[in-house]
Amino acid sequence: MARDHTAFGERIGRSRPLIFALILTGCLLAAISAVRFQAPELLGLKKVLTDFDAFHLAGRLALEGRVSEAYHATSMLAAQLEMAGTSSFMPWTYPPPFTLAMQGLAGLPIGAAFLLFALGSFAFYTWVLRRIAGPWLPGVLVAVAPTILINLRTGQNGFLIAGLIGAFLLAFRDNRRMAGLPLGLLIIKPHLAVAAGLLVLLHRRWSVVVIAGVVALALLAISTAAYGLGVWLDFRNAVREAGLFLAAGYYPLFRMNSVYAAAHSLGAGPAAAMALQVVSAVVSLGILSMACIKGVAFNRLAALACAATVCVSPYGYDYDLTVLGVGIAFIFPEIIARGTGRQFLSWFALTWLACGYGLAWSAAMHDDGSGVTLDASHRGISIIAPVLWLLFWLTYRILTRPPAVENAGEQARSSLQAAEDAAAA
Repeated sequence: MARDHTAFGERIGRSRPLIFALILTGCLLAAISAVRFQAPELLGLKKVLTDFDAFHLAGRLALEGRVSEAYHATSMLAAQLEMAGTSSFMPWTYPPPFTLAMQGLAGLPIGAAFLLFALGSFAFYTWVLRRIAGPWLPGVLVAVAPTILINLRTGQNGFLIAGLIGAFLLAFRDNRRMAGLPLGLLIIKPHLAVAAGLLVLLHRRWSVVVIAGVVALALLAISTAAYGLGVWLDFRNAVREAGLFLAAGYYPLFRMNSVYAAAHSLGAGPAAAMALQVVSAVVSLGILSMACIKGVAFNRLAALACAATVCVSPYGYDYDLTVLGVGIAFIFPEIIARGTGRQFLSWFALTWLACGYGLAWSAAMHDDGSGVTLDASHRGISIIAPVLWLLFWLTYRILTRPPAVENAGEQARSSLQAAEDAAAA
């Protein structure tokens, strides 16, 4: 039974036809999505406001010298209403450096800009995962396939952020100072850099801290020079507005992966839900800190950092779960070698449930789940955070078991070494 399970896991995990099928499917989905952004009438569809619409619109407003309008709900709503004719909208709460990056894409038609951003960031993400996972890349991509589909449909930045985290972890593992470069670039979504930053501080890698700080400050200075100091007041006000919308339950909570979203969607008030979120953040970062102090093997430490990344902020979505793929890439050989057949299937089912729950809910309720609506009926029920914690617990159980088959431990070590050799090559 154990040997059959391991053989099955290896077939899935190393399948070259599977990786080609996944990449081809992803490219086809991106092409269809580009048409839906640019000219949905060609597919017999109406324009639906989706994430990359907000990216492109914010960049266009910045390009026209109206960046302040992107950071105010009323003016952003008016612009999105003109674009899509919808009553839902997407507040713009990204820091000015990311707005500047989107300004660079805004000169292109939205379909072309989407393809460049989505496929470019997907290629970057896949390359980073290949560096980490080596021959196990197909299995890693299958494990997080739902969130890959979400990013290729919506044009979100999950691939870019997860790719930067993975690039940081690779460089950090190899004791390279340039780990600070991807860490500094995470200023575009700083709440997802907390666990990575903690890892650097606990290891006292001060050269990495300096480089990350220089990169982050450079991006802040460039965006300030482009937009003026007033943009930071606009940004602060946008974050404040977003906090009010979150407390009121206006966001699609069923798409969110935080403990806050789960508690609030089940009836907890904003204060109680935020208290539970703080507990989630403290516990996850505390576990990461203990693992650092105890000298846990780096592949497991990297997986813990990725797990903690999605547990810190109350504002996290299913498209951010691409970070799980990075963590899984570091430990996938051990999951196969150590888990029983039942554990392996349960583990895979939990990854799919966590990554795909929002997508399934959207399909069942005929709700695209992208924008904010000014009532609480849109929030749904969020179960992603409990599923994630169950997944983390099962992963711990698997990794603390002895190898499931004879010599499986050696197989896992050989696979990890092969992945490292592939990365070095």
